[in-house]
Amino acid sequence: MLILNRRSLKILLVLLALSFSLFNHFTARAQVACPPGMIPYGTGTDQSVCGADPSYQSPSTPPPPLVKWAERWGAIATYEPAGVLGQATGMASKSDAVNTAMNECRKRGGGSNCKLDIWYSNQCVAMVVSDKGYNTSTGVTTDFAAQKGMKTCTASGDPNCHVYYSACSMPERIQ
Repeated sequence: MLILNRRSLKILLVLLALSFSLFNHFTARAQVACPPGMIPYGTGTDQSVCGADPSYQSPSTPPPPLVKWAERWGAIATYEPAGVLGQATGMASKSDAVNTAMNECRKRGGGSNCKLDIWYSNQCVAMVVSDKGYNTSTGVTTDFAAQKGMKTCTASGDPNCHVYYSACSMPERIQ
């Protein structure tokens, strides 16, 4: 039988403690680095798998910039007895559109007899003429405005209706 003295017993205990700590050191698992929004999980000390973190709130993305539109205006001025037409499209204001259409009518021979027939914004216009006269209509497209004008013209009983002029002054994206 082996008899240990005190000094030998101390050395043996120190060696056992060192052996135990070295064994635990080499068998410990490495901690997993998970990406944002994920947490390590697993069983016991084995936390080697990443899963969703239910308490994670992702950084909010800024909303897209607001789109800004500028209103655009148009106008038609006429001197009917001479068949003179003045028009304006894509103007920044109603007054710009009216003044431009009136000036165009005057320059084309209407002089001081020109009258403002119609002004419109962010849409289209059509002028339909016939043997009996004319009418102007607005709509979301030139086709729609022309259809409205043709319907008004044919309802008056004139079979010789046709679109004489059409244009649009649609909003302009500025941002």
